[in-house]
Amino acid sequence: MNYQLLLECYASGSEMTQDELQMLEIELDTQIESIKVSRTQGCLKIAPNHICKSVLVCEGSTWITCLAALLDKCLPPRLGHKAKGAIVFDELFRQGYIITD
Repeated sequence: MNYQLLLECYASGSEMTQDELQMLEIELDTQIESIKVSRTQGCLKIAPNHICKSVLVCEGSTWITCLAALLDKCLPPRLGHKAKGAIVFDELFRQGYIITD
């Protein structure tokens, strides 16, 4: 099952199993690495509004941001560890996808 389908299931009210969450963590790690080498990744496309709302991020957020938010919600970071959303933000910034002035 791909991560977008799992996010759709979550948005419709399904709970994530530990196996699904583990798969999503691996997928996020893979996506973070892939955005370093290619600007055409699907994870950089805008997620549908109902997905953004279900994981409590702003409408118009990318799929990778929604994925990180879901993982942070279901598997909060341990004390002293950075949240997945912050890791994604930092990498998007580092790769030039987010520009601040």
